[in-house]
Amino acid sequence: VTLLSFNKDLGDPFSWRTILFIISVFGLLTAYYLKALYSLAFGLIAIAVWWGTQAVEWTQDKDIAISAIFVGVALLAILFYLLGHLHEKEVRWKRFALVYLVLGIISITGALFFFSSKLGLAVLEEMTKGASFFDSWQITLSLAVFLMSLVGVALYTVAQKLVSSFEFLAILFLTLLFGAIALVPQQSMFLQSHNSYGFFSGAQELSSNGVLWAIIFNVAVFFELLGLIFSGYVRRETWLINLGALFLFLLIFVKYVDWFFTFLDKSIFFIGAGALLFVVGWFMEKGRRMMIATIKAQTQQISQ
Repeated sequence: VTLLSFNKDLGDPFSWRTILFIISVFGLLTAYYLKALYSLAFGLIAIAVWWGTQAVEWTQDKDIAISAIFVGVALLAILFYLLGHLHEKEVRWKRFALVYLVLGIISITGALFFFSSKLGLAVLEEMTKGASFFDSWQITLSLAVFLMSLVGVALYTVAQKLVSSFEFLAILFLTLLFGAIALVPQQSMFLQSHNSYGFFSGAQELSSNGVLWAIIFNVAVFFELLGLIFSGYVRRETWLINLGALFLFLLIFVKYVDWFFTFLDKSIFFIGAGALLFVVGWFMEKGRRMMIATIKAQTQQISQ
């Protein structure tokens, strides 16, 4: 606020995006110098927001598809996840590792979760409208830097055995999936056009492209959540197991509503939903407790 006030008093020599970038860098430097956890979280979120807003500015008057902006933020999220495991190498940065991991996991899962829905596919269709990001050298250079950084950190973490080969393949798949979104031409997800407000009418049928993308995102988010739970079990991280189980439970509930709400009688729908969630929740809770108990027993054996 102080910097923005001074900037306004001086006649706005710098844009608010420049001020945001300065604050982001200052937050990150402060975090590592003072080992301030909340400053790190603020700095990482601010730097992602800065790049997104700056990329929007670069697309002005060029009609560039905004899918490239989403891909840039998605690559940053994957990079955060890898940097989280990189910080686990030293004990003093363990708390910082958790910040990187949580931000990366929530961002990636949220994106996959959103685009696996009809609303997400409608947004994706709008995002692919426009010219290629190659028409903006700034965005092209940014994506190239993000991609090279991601590949470099991924190879280093694999070489140091900080991530498994399974996790590396998952990261490679997500990178290719998000990268494809920036490269594909305009997609038509529905057989009918959107209404005047840009939203689907609810009963719209998916086109062949829409079905393909829906399958890809639904399969990706399901196996990503299973991968989180499995990774938590292998790493003996109970918080990762709990987070993956929570997201998986929400995914099952949302997909049940999305698939069966319009096909079943309302009373049958809610009775079926309650029974399904009760059964799924019981199995998930039992499995989660068994895995956590196994991890605790193995940890106690190691300590003894």
